[in-house]
Amino acid sequence: MSSDRGSDRIKSPTVRFAVRAAIAGAVLGCAVGLGAYNNWLVSLLVGVPLVITALVISPRPRRIDGMLRAGQSRKQIPVTIEALTRSSLDASDVQPTLVTATISPPNDTDYRARWLTAMPKPVAATVLQDADTTLPSALIPPRPDTSLSYDIGIAPGKATEFGNHPPNSTLLQPLIIVLVAVALFVGVGDAWHISVSLPDAGLPSASEDSDPSYDPQKQVANLLSHIQTLGPGAENSILDLNITKDGYDNASVLDRATGQSLDISYSASSGKWTGPDPNPTDSRDPRTFRADDLEKMQFTVIRDQMNMSIPEESRQFQSMTVQRSDDNEPVLATAAFGEETENRVEIQANTEGVVATWFNPGDFQSSVTLAAEMMAEAGIPANEPIVNRFEIRGDPDSARISAGDIQNSGGVLVEYTDLKSSGSLSRAPGHFPSLRIYGDNKTGRLRTGSIAFTDVPASTFEQVRNDAMRRGNVDTFDRDLVDIEASYRYVLDDYQTVITIEVGPDPTEEIYSLDGQYIAPN
Repeated sequence: MSSDRGSDRIKSPTVRFAVRAAIAGAVLGCAVGLGAYNNWLVSLLVGVPLVITALVISPRPRRIDGMLRAGQSRKQIPVTIEALTRSSLDASDVQPTLVTATISPPNDTDYRARWLTAMPKPVAATVLQDADTTLPSALIPPRPDTSLSYDIGIAPGKATEFGNHPPNSTLLQPLIIVLVAVALFVGVGDAWHISVSLPDAGLPSASEDSDPSYDPQKQVANLLSHIQTLGPGAENSILDLNITKDGYDNASVLDRATGQSLDISYSASSGKWTGPDPNPTDSRDPRTFRADDLEKMQFTVIRDQMNMSIPEESRQFQSMTVQRSDDNEPVLATAAFGEETENRVEIQANTEGVVATWFNPGDFQSSVTLAAEMMAEAGIPANEPIVNRFEIRGDPDSARISAGDIQNSGGVLVEYTDLKSSGSLSRAPGHFPSLRIYGDNKTGRLRTGSIAFTDVPASTFEQVRNDAMRRGNVDTFDRDLVDIEASYRYVLDDYQTVITIEVGPDPTEEIYSLDGQYIAPN
């Protein structure tokens, strides 16, 4: 009977601690859920007290956990104490005590045992005074399967020592806390959010981006508004506007009275303007534009459209400049994207709000199609033998066959000479077509070796690239590192119209006929 009661007393504290651990886990889960899904004030006023409450009620393993402890038992069991070792790590009344004794239960045979018990100090003092004494049944262990031998001093199996306690089961307590907290937090989910309006203390939320975000439309409007304060007609003499992702914006206005540039700057972080500062400039009226010219430009929308057009690795807006590239040239907004230098790209939009096409020049079919479109827009016939040079440069890092407008950007270029003039058309990724007139054709004749644009289809350029890659052992992922052109040049002791190509990171120049047949390395 004493054996059963002792076992019940061992189990009951374990159950109580498990319940306390579950409650502490539930409180901790509420603290985390309310703090994570709500305003910082909820975290401070509700979450923090709940965390403290969870810490207070959570069970803490003790040295006497799992040991036999004296309860309110009136039954005394006769014992003969052989050895008693009591811990003295602290001054607590109840200490772990290692007992070796012969137990004589009433109406039963004696048995010898060695066990750890949480023995109060008065009980220990009584035992030390008389080895033949009695102990409360709550301090008596159950009869073991094999009685402790008088010869070897310990029972078979693992010896009972102070180091065996607290039991490993106490590790379940923090595990229960964590599991209950996680289950409650995940299970409730978005329902943790409390729809209340809390006062704004002017501090950013932990979930908010600490970096400020500026609206390009408001930035441009801010510059235009300040330009109007520079004097009558200043809004009609703008040389350039420049906005940045950091809110450091500036503008230049032509002072028609002095011929100088009036420069102003604004810092969004400080809210302060500097200038106007007069500076010398070579720009004159043909380079200026009016604020009214920008009426159709929705700069925030344009920025977002540009961002979606460019390669994904470059989608970090840096700055945007609005200006004419030269006298009487169209007003364009040119934006720079890309955090890292190797990912930096530019893309344009016109005053109608149209964003220039972004394309991969290494895709020959797309490049040829866009080249044909820009020739048609410029009124240059594609089926007449007026093309002196047609070049596709796949990447700015490609080897360069000839200098030209696309040598630093990649893209397509067509040089031509018709009966009236000569010039070039070029188009880079993200830029509008550019037309340059070299001069009048005073001879009135077409140049020797010129071809029609339609004489060299994209399929021929593709055939040439594939063969050059095979000859040069160029990897497929380097196929866009290409510069290819059809032109009239000196090859094999004679002038002739050929296709020249360099492809790969370390290319050699190869020469092909207009129908794509290999001729020789140059």
